[in-house]
Amino acid sequence: MRTTGPTTIWRDIVQYRRVYLLTAVASFGGMLFGWDTGLIGGVLTMDSFKNSFGLDSKKDPTGFANLSGNIVSVLQAGCFFGAMSSFYLSDKLGRKKTLLLADAMFIIGSLVQTLCALGSGDKLPQLYAGRVIGGFGVGLISAVVPTYISENANKEIRGRCIGCMQLFNVTGICLSFFVNYGVNKNISSSDTAQWRVPFALQMLPGTLLFIGMLFQNESPRWLVEKNKIEQARRALATVRSRPIDSLDVKQELDEIVEDFHGHEKMSLTHQLSTTFSDRKIFYRFAMAVTLMFWQQWTGTNSINYYAPQIFKSIGLAGTSAGLFATGIYGVVKICITALTLMLATEQLGRKWCLIIGGLGQAFAMFYIGINQAVNPVVPGSALNGHSTFAIVCVYLFVVFYSIGWGAIPFVLSAECSPNHVRSLVMAAALMTQWLFNFVIAKLTPIMLAEITYGTFLVFGSACVLMVVYTVFCVPETKGVPLESIYMLFEGNIMAGATRDTIPKKARAKFLTNASNIEPVVKGKESVGEHVERVDAPQGKSLA
Repeated sequence: MRTTGPTTIWRDIVQYRRVYLLTAVASFGGMLFGWDTGLIGGVLTMDSFKNSFGLDSKKDPTGFANLSGNIVSVLQAGCFFGAMSSFYLSDKLGRKKTLLLADAMFIIGSLVQTLCALGSGDKLPQLYAGRVIGGFGVGLISAVVPTYISENANKEIRGRCIGCMQLFNVTGICLSFFVNYGVNKNISSSDTAQWRVPFALQMLPGTLLFIGMLFQNESPRWLVEKNKIEQARRALATVRSRPIDSLDVKQELDEIVEDFHGHEKMSLTHQLSTTFSDRKIFYRFAMAVTLMFWQQWTGTNSINYYAPQIFKSIGLAGTSAGLFATGIYGVVKICITALTLMLATEQLGRKWCLIIGGLGQAFAMFYIGINQAVNPVVPGSALNGHSTFAIVCVYLFVVFYSIGWGAIPFVLSAECSPNHVRSLVMAAALMTQWLFNFVIAKLTPIMLAEITYGTFLVFGSACVLMVVYTVFCVPETKGVPLESIYMLFEGNIMAGATRDTIPKKARAKFLTNASNIEPVVKGKESVGEHVERVDAPQGKSLA
């Protein structure tokens, strides 16, 4: 386990300064969809917004709940197709150009949302159009950012760097919560600026992403895939802060080139056939998709989108009180995510972060649901001890979510994707994430209205199932070079993953040293397979 302290962290920042800079710039992409995720729930509660679009939550609560779900989830529809397009665009244009294109689309979509409902006529289609355009950009960004960071980051800090996208995501959510709180307190509910300001301000991180990406290098692994070896050498030297002729750059580039040998310039059809015809690659593909599926069924986005309504359902009255409590929720999320990335992702490991996070989430969701069942909130009554602890459990949920299921699914999906089909795997993973983000966004207001406390019991049960999946199906990858991760999927994959649950027996520690990797001849190598092996210490086995 790596030692951690202020000196170690500062040494890491200095040593890997170029990687951290690249990570910070690219992670503004996470802030984009975090901002929108957080702002829309608060905007939907504003009278100014309801008046602008002719919505009435009192006369027709069921209709308003359905319409709220549509407004929230139409962005996720755009995100789904944006993530789908990342397979083609990031492979053809490169990671950097794709991020610039996606960011431009997000800014255009945000502008449309800010300026909609200015004239007469049907106003909702204007809002929907802006959210679909912006959503396409967000979905494209969400699939490419983890790929771009993972292909640039050193193995020693790769998990922390990929997880930074989630840190920026929750920062965007938190900032939007407090923007909503501020405009709700300081701008009249009769002024449309109350809801336009939050939409306009989300263009700020988009602008910072666009400007910052102009000065970053392309992914060296994408350049190798396209057989642009000298450009890859320059990009790798830049991101490693090393001379272009240094031994470290040469050795790492040689490993990347060797891994891509026979897989350069694979067509999209060839990538698909390789993924679905090779059992080991398909397992990695399916694992990335499954992790994103479980991430959405934690229930986190039901709180992100509808936090004010959820706080009201468990006894916290008043729009401003709900918005403020939601803002504090965002602060907790930022702090725990940052601490986890610094102290746990590379130390405790990916697998145990997921296990601890899932168990804590399950406890919080079950308590909230059971408390609502046996101690229903009476409108106008004071908070009792049970309801107060239910509110605490919302914060407890986000603590455990931030430890595991917030950042780690992105980390594992990007790490475990083979270099030559990473665009395909990440596209599928993020399509799954946005599809079920869409489903949860659509279902949450209806579930809260129809089955009330059952909403939380459903999410709690899902959290238990995802812990079981993690124990038996997810390997530990901390510290393993990207070009060596395939070894974790050799032999009996589930037996190896189960073994990784015991830290002393985890296979990752035998793979952290590239000198352990030796080529052996086993006949002709098939597409998608490798011929290297790892010499584990005597008496140890990787299987």
